[in-house]
Amino acid sequence: MGIVNVTPDSFSDGGKYSDVAAAIAHGKQLVADGADILDIGGQSTRPGYQEVSPEIELARIIPVIEGLKSLAVPISVDTYFPEVAKGAIQAGASIINDIKGLDTPDMAETLAKYPEVKIIIMHSRKRNSQSLAVGLADFYAEKIALCEKVGISLANICFDPGVGFGKSAAENIELVRYPEKYRFENYPILYGISRKRTIGHLTGEEQADQRDFGSVTASLFLLNQGIEIVRVHNVFGMKQALKTWRSLVD
Repeated sequence: MGIVNVTPDSFSDGGKYSDVAAAIAHGKQLVADGADILDIGGQSTRPGYQEVSPEIELARIIPVIEGLKSLAVPISVDTYFPEVAKGAIQAGASIINDIKGLDTPDMAETLAKYPEVKIIIMHSRKRNSQSLAVGLADFYAEKIALCEKVGISLANICFDPGVGFGKSAAENIELVRYPEKYRFENYPILYGISRKRTIGHLTGEEQADQRDFGSVTASLFLLNQGIEIVRVHNVFGMKQALKTWRSLVD
């Protein structure tokens, strides 16, 4: 999954693709580099982010969706607003990547109206006294029950344990090191660790845009453990690493 940030304040690319034309060109390049999915986001959710309105988010992403939907890859939209999800789907998105994991009121009910749409459910809640394993398992079970209640097909959901969201450095590294330990039943999992602080903790690199080598290595490790989707900034490097690895182990 290649990342297209249509924001002026992304932690990793500093608003490089906030212009619609630049974002569309970037998305096309990611597909040329080998992206299987494009994930478009109109709001930065970096630590300490300032939330923007659904109207601003829609104004940022809709022209980009329209400019990329003709490509031969699914379009995902990174949002937790029901109205943004609705607008994105109507514009051509087929995946909603919800960092708040259907916690926003009416999000689940909105998505239930679009049975063809896939949903990525991330865990980003504040931690309590539960262990990481118990907290994630309880969250996943709760979301499965919610999906069943509102009529979302369980075949359409994928979970994301939310590396970097409300978890300690040790917990984040634990999530990456033992991904199968945190898989819930047989549901597919997405990991988004590209350029995150967790990679900085492992490498000592302070600058987010200088963490690509560590990000590719960690993502390759996850794929080797059976994880279905990795969300990355540097698609070219990720695809090259994956092709090399597959050639050597097959």
